[in-house]
Amino acid sequence: MTPPWRTLRGRLALASLAGLLVASLVFAVLGVELVRAQTVASDLDELETKAVGIAKLISQDAERDSEIGGYKPTPERIAALASIVGTGTLFTYSGANLDPDPLGVPSPLQRRALAQVDYDVLDRDGVQRFDYTIPETGVKAIAAAAPITFTEGVVGAAVVLRERSELGAVWRRFANRVVIAAGIGLGVALLVTLLFTRRALRPLKRLEVAALEVGRGDLETRVAIGGTEEIDAVASAFNTMVRELQHRETLTRDFLMRVTHDLRTPLTAIRGHTQALTDGVVPREAIPRSLHAIEDESARLEALVTDLLDLAKLEARRFRLDLGKVDGNDLVERAFTSYSGEAARRGLRYQRDFKPLPELYTDAARVRQIVGNLIDNAFKWTPDGGIVHVAAHERPGGGVLLSVTDSGPGIAATQLSEIFEPFRSENTPDGRHGSGLGLAISRQLARALGGDLRVESRLGRGSRFTLELPGEAHQPALTH
Repeated sequence: MTPPWRTLRGRLALASLAGLLVASLVFAVLGVELVRAQTVASDLDELETKAVGIAKLISQDAERDSEIGGYKPTPERIAALASIVGTGTLFTYSGANLDPDPLGVPSPLQRRALAQVDYDVLDRDGVQRFDYTIPETGVKAIAAAAPITFTEGVVGAAVVLRERSELGAVWRRFANRVVIAAGIGLGVALLVTLLFTRRALRPLKRLEVAALEVGRGDLETRVAIGGTEEIDAVASAFNTMVRELQHRETLTRDFLMRVTHDLRTPLTAIRGHTQALTDGVVPREAIPRSLHAIEDESARLEALVTDLLDLAKLEARRFRLDLGKVDGNDLVERAFTSYSGEAARRGLRYQRDFKPLPELYTDAARVRQIVGNLIDNAFKWTPDGGIVHVAAHERPGGGVLLSVTDSGPGIAATQLSEIFEPFRSENTPDGRHGSGLGLAISRQLARALGGDLRVESRLGRGSRFTLELPGEAHQPALTH
C-alpha cells in the first residue's frame, strides 16, 4: 500500500491537517487566555464591589449606632458581612469609633492590610486595589479597599482580600470546553477537507485513465473540461497534445503512403529496365537510354533517402556542419545561376536583385541547399510565364537577408503555420506532389546555422520566403 505522503491526495490531506492543527491550537490558546483574562477581570471587579458593599453596610450601621458610643458589630452582623464576601475571601476594617474585630482577634493581617490603605486614593477614586502577601501563609493575594464614611466624612476603610490563585478559577472549566470545542472543530474540518480533496482530485484520476488510453494508441481519447481552473488548464493542454499527436499520425500516415509511392515508382522503373536488360529484350541502340533511366531513378531514390536522413539527424541534433568563411556574393550567385536553365525552359521571368554581401561564417553547402530548396519550391508553384524574384542584401547589424518571391497561387493564412511541418505537401498547379520534406529541412538547417526561415503569403498574390543568416561572430546553434 502506498504511504499517504507519497500521493497527492495524502499530501494535501496532511498539509490540511497540519494547517488545521495549528489553527486549532492557536484558537485554543487564544480562547483559553481570553477566558482567563476575562474571568480574572470579572473577579477583580467583584472584589471591589464587595469592598464597597461592606464599607456601605458598616457606614450605615455606624451611623445608626453612633449614639451608643461606637460601632460594636454583633455576631449576626459579622456573619452578614462574611456572607457578602463569600467563601475564600477575607475582610477587615478600621477607623474612628470602629472596633476592627470581625476576624475574632486583631492579627498581622488586619494591621498590615489596613496599613497599606491610601486614603488620598480613596477620596479621589472611591476604591483602591493593591497586592498583598498574607503573613501567616506567605500566599500572594490582592486586596480591594473602600472608604467607610460617617457624618464627618471618611473615617476608615474596609479591606477585602483574596488569594491570587483563586482569581478566575472558573476559567479552568471554560478552558476545558474551549479545548474540546477546538478538537471537535478540527475533526469536522479534517473530514470535510478529505471529502473535498477526494472530489477535487477526481479529474486527475480521469486524466490518468485518459493518458493510459492514449499510451495504448487510442488517439480519440479526450478529457472533459468543467472542473477547477488549474485542472481544466491541464486537461485542455492534454487534449491539445492528443490532437497534435493525432495530426502527426495523420501526416505520418499520409507521408508513408506518398513515400511508398515515390519509392515504388523509381524502384519499379529500375526493376523493369534491369529485367529487360537481363532478358536481352532491349535493343543494342536503346541500352544507353535504359542505363540513363536507371541512373536517374537511382538519383531520385538517393535524394529522397538523403532528405529523410537529414531530417532525422536534424531533429535528433546529430547533424554535422562544415563551418568556415564564405564569400556571400559568390554563394548567392552560384545558387541563383544553377536554376537559370530551368527558368528559360519554362519561360519564367527569373529576376535578381543582389546588393554587395559581407563575408559569412557558415556552411556553404547547406546554405546552397536551403536556397536551392526555396528556388525549386518557387518554380514548382509558379505557372509557366510567371515571375520568380531572388533578392539578397546585408542585414543591419551583420549577416545576410535573402528572399525568394514567386507569383504562384499563394498560401492561405490558416496554412502558413503548417508548411514547415515535415511531410506537409499539397498538389502543385501541374499536379505534382512532393515529399513535404524540403521546407521542413530548410528551416531546420537555417536554425542550425543560427538563422531562421520565414514566409509571407496571400491567396492569389504569391509567396515570399525570407532566409536570415547571422554575421561572422554568431555561434551556430548546432555544430555536431
